[in-house]
Amino acid sequence: MPKVGLSNWSQSLRAWTQGLPRPWRADLSLANKCLLLFGGSVVLIVLVALSAPWFRMTALVEAGAMDTSRRLVDAALMMEGQVDAAHRPQTEPLGGIDLRRLTMDQARAADDDFIARAIRAFERNPERRDFQRSFWDGGTRVYEYARAVRVTVAPELSRELTGIVLLERTSIGAAKRLIVNLLFLISSGSLVLGLATLVFYLVTHHLILSPVRSLKYTAERVRQGHLDTRSDIQTGDEFQELAETFNLMLSDMSSSHEQLRSINMALDVKLSELAKANSALYEAARVKGEFLASVSHELRTPLNSIIGFAELLLEIANAEQKAGDDSTRLAKRIRYVENIVDASRRLLEMIETLLEMAKIEAGKVELRVEPCVLGELCEGLAGLVYPLAESKGVDVRLEVGDDVPVIETDVKMLHQIIFNFLSNAIKFIEAEEQTGRRGLVTVRVERLPTTEHAPDERVRVSVLDSGPGIAKENQRRIFNQFEQVDSGLQREHQGTGLGLAICRELAAILQGEIQLVSEVGTGSMFSVILPTRISPDRNKEIELEAEFRASLSGRGERRSEA
Repeated sequence: MPKVGLSNWSQSLRAWTQGLPRPWRADLSLANKCLLLFGGSVVLIVLVALSAPWFRMTALVEAGAMDTSRRLVDAALMMEGQVDAAHRPQTEPLGGIDLRRLTMDQARAADDDFIARAIRAFERNPERRDFQRSFWDGGTRVYEYARAVRVTVAPELSRELTGIVLLERTSIGAAKRLIVNLLFLISSGSLVLGLATLVFYLVTHHLILSPVRSLKYTAERVRQGHLDTRSDIQTGDEFQELAETFNLMLSDMSSSHEQLRSINMALDVKLSELAKANSALYEAARVKGEFLASVSHELRTPLNSIIGFAELLLEIANAEQKAGDDSTRLAKRIRYVENIVDASRRLLEMIETLLEMAKIEAGKVELRVEPCVLGELCEGLAGLVYPLAESKGVDVRLEVGDDVPVIETDVKMLHQIIFNFLSNAIKFIEAEEQTGRRGLVTVRVERLPTTEHAPDERVRVSVLDSGPGIAKENQRRIFNQFEQVDSGLQREHQGTGLGLAICRELAAILQGEIQLVSEVGTGSMFSVILPTRISPDRNKEIELEAEFRASLSGRGERRSEA
């Protein structure tokens, strides 16, 4: 609460000083604020304190003047009783002074504000005897005095107002006394104000402003980086406690600074070690990439020869079998050659997958945009996987929406993504002879509605299967390189674990995304969501990102061969 009060005081002072001249406005120093606030407070206190003596002295002077007027009228009336009123002229002053007697009719007929006020005062209070008014006439004090003339009326013995006696006089002595009193009060107030300001200045300068300046100087030195600076304040009050606390804080800061310096030195050593390790990792990644590219390419050429010659031997053996040779030896040879062909093709597929991933990581995938009819593409893919599906007892179904538009994308990449989804779905569905029921794979093509968050037109191609499903903890992991759900040594399904990772990368190149919805025991749905048009600006961003990733992997200068 005190903090809020000081803040309000400071805001009020700032708002009030906006009307002051510029040197006094805006940022006032603490000394000026103290003098301004204390000076105004002292002036107000002195004025209030001196106003009471001023009013009291003025009242005493007025009471003395009233008593003087009363005595003059009493003396004049006593002298009036010794003179015959019938022989005295009407205009002659009574008793030798400016004393006039008026009847009530004369008084009421007189056009005089003082007489009217006196009559009202006498009539309001029947016990009142006199009424007086004073005013300044230049440097002279003028007093107007009225005396009530009353008679006793029987039988009620009430006092009836029958006239008034008027006296008007000037008093130079009363004026002098008032002026002297005013000068005395002004002199006393000025003296008190000066002494209070001087005492306040000395007190604030030595007890408040000097410690504050010392703390400010210390803070500025600390801000300049001199953490060894200390504040030396010996006032024995809160400022000394504040300085000691400030010094303790500086000591802690110095200790923390030394600790941070030591930590930074240790971090520099660690960074040097990490830089060396990073260089080693960079070199290892580069060697790995070059090894995969070169070895995969070198393996593919002789492997194609092996496949070609194995297929030729298989054709010769089949021709001999058709010619009537049904020996056991020929049957074994055919079976061995078929195993060689199957194993070679699987090995070639793995090599092609490794080459594809190396090409993507090197940022050397070229985007060829052309119109694509999704219905025809999916229908061709369904026919392509039909023999594999039929061999496992799996039905392939195609569902294409009527409002699916013709899109512009890279048909080859999209073909590879959907084919990978289909082959995985068929591969992981259990065969009909094991479950006793046929599996089902559905290819669904649909147009997605536009939303506030996705205003561009998009399409979705989904592959739904009735397979075993994928647990939630494995759904993110299967998109990593060389990752499979059954990753043990005795896994049932063979493969490199790169298919879905390649699909994810290709979908990003096509400015799309991959979605997976799956539950264990109910099947899975792999979807690729694509825009109907490839954005050139977004394509440039993807190319720059691919080049950056290639530079990190150490393959930016290496061109992968198909």
